[in-house]
Amino acid sequence: MDKMLDVAIVGGGVCGLALGHSLQARHLDWALFEARERLGGRVLTATGAQGQPLDLGPTWYWPDHQPSMARLVADLGLETVAQADDGRVLLLDQAAEPPATVAVASATALDGDATLPAPPGQGSLHGGARRLAGGMAALVAALARPLPLTRLHLGQTLLAVTDAGDHVRLSLRLGGQEHTVRARRVVLALPPRVAQAGLRFEPALPAAVDEALQAQATWMATAAKAAVAYPDAFWRADGHSGNAWVTHAQAVLAEVFDASGPAGAALAGFSALPASQRPAFARSMPLLIESQMAMLFGEAARDGDLHWQDWAEEPFTCSPLDHASEGQAAHPGPGAATDTLQLLQWDGRLLFGGAETAQRGTGYLEGALGAAARLRHLLLQPLQAAHPPEAVNAHLPRQAAAVTGAA
Repeated sequence: MDKMLDVAIVGGGVCGLALGHSLQARHLDWALFEARERLGGRVLTATGAQGQPLDLGPTWYWPDHQPSMARLVADLGLETVAQADDGRVLLLDQAAEPPATVAVASATALDGDATLPAPPGQGSLHGGARRLAGGMAALVAALARPLPLTRLHLGQTLLAVTDAGDHVRLSLRLGGQEHTVRARRVVLALPPRVAQAGLRFEPALPAAVDEALQAQATWMATAAKAAVAYPDAFWRADGHSGNAWVTHAQAVLAEVFDASGPAGAALAGFSALPASQRPAFARSMPLLIESQMAMLFGEAARDGDLHWQDWAEEPFTCSPLDHASEGQAAHPGPGAATDTLQLLQWDGRLLFGGAETAQRGTGYLEGALGAAARLRHLLLQPLQAAHPPEAVNAHLPRQAAAVTGAA
């Protein structure tokens, strides 16, 4: 690509796609580069045996306190479903004993009686969450549909970002070939730790920025998720909502929930095993999940179509620092790191985006949309006068960074 772009976006998740809409509406010359062979980033929806969408990444949004997501879903005309949630949950705390039904919040459930469902909004496990009837991939597809295919470039791994004074050069790898893209401005809509670990910045970023990139943990980076499609929601006939907690030491899935929708029935859950332990159970994982589902919901739960996603094995999501700090990092939130990551770099030619850079809804799809809105505003501002990069950064120490895939 020899021409000079107005804006290059690196990262084809919800933030990058939402920003692409704005650039397209303003008739700018822009392009988006994504390392994966698909759009969506951490949004990943599989298809079950009966055609039901199975979200293996983000699943929920909360209309009551995520206004950007609620507005976008409504604007796009996407069908939604309420998360099944009656205030009760199956608790399996002994590997050799059957689960017990308990109230999520006995103070708000009727008389604390776990055999009765709670009134709407009381004793809620999922807090009024909703899902998309077509899975979160429906959101990605709706965002991508109006964008010209010529502006969306998949399978492009970013290697290096270079300040050339009046523009930025991107070094990318497509297949076995490296090539260069030039743009007046570049947006890195990536998890901050993935950008820090995987990219070479020339000249090096200020130490405070590098520290902020490392400080902001990637939400769900070391998580793994299972989704099992079934011919019917047999657990509902047995009086269960599909919600379950498994707390004993041999647990494979820590939390299970009803993932059914108009297209069919499904259960889904989050792995209880740390990322470091999961490879040892890779071959037996399907059998272990099947066994646990049967312990919770009966023998009918063995007749399912399993889909599994281990995000810790996905290098465009999970950085080495995310791996090393598993179990230590809480949900990424706003603070000094997000304040720093929202600053313009290289006289406004380099900007950081993505859900982890947002001040609200950090790490969530709401945060991705918030980051896109912030970037839209910043890209409306004229560029500052360019300074020779070696002069601007002469006082900064050079920082080495591994050159691996990122986006």
